[in-house]
Amino acid sequence: MKEKMYIGKSLTEIEELAVKELGVAKEDMYFDVISENVDSREEIQVQVMVDANPVKKGKDFLETFLREAQIDGYVERKMRDNIVEYAITTADANGALIGHNSQTLAALQYVTSLIVNQYFDRDTESGLIVKVDIGDYRKNRDEKLEKMAVRIAREVSKTKIPVNLRYMNAYERKVIHTKLSTWKDVTTHSEGIEPRRYLVIEPKNASKSNNE
Repeated sequence: MKEKMYIGKSLTEIEELAVKELGVAKEDMYFDVISENVDSREEIQVQVMVDANPVKKGKDFLETFLREAQIDGYVERKMRDNIVEYAITTADANGALIGHNSQTLAALQYVTSLIVNQYFDRDTESGLIVKVDIGDYRKNRDEKLEKMAVRIAREVSKTKIPVNLRYMNAYERKVIHTKLSTWKDVTTHSEGIEPRRYLVIEPKNASKSNNE
């Protein structure tokens, strides 16, 4: 978790500065006054530490989102290693939450990831990988993407001809990147500019582009 030592004229001054610099709400931080009259000056030294449960914060955000959107549903969370998965279940709003080409779901996952990882020190901690699913859509979609990736990779391996896939969002491209990352005879890279960015599966040792 983020933490930093501050020296200031008052606790209020330090609190305001810490909120600004650490990007975390005051109620999610613990302020420990280490000493007063630092170097014989009327200043105090305070150790500021983030004191929050990032996984719960992510769940709280999703529940608040559903409530404010007037969607009847609930959120379940599951942790494994450094991955936190949030499963949203609704009665009849799955389609609206997923959106066209799953863009709404991708945006929801992106924002949730920002909220969860704001509490970690990026210089010393890797943070958490955040996944948001709605009615098992992402799970089923990932499986379809992986099957497609394997099928096309086998074709490329056999023909030695690169294949350009359709436009995909960053999450979908990453699923395929990851699935084929251990293949010895094919490689993947992304081309184009969002929202028309797509994945290329090509034989290894073919002309290289910037990997994503």
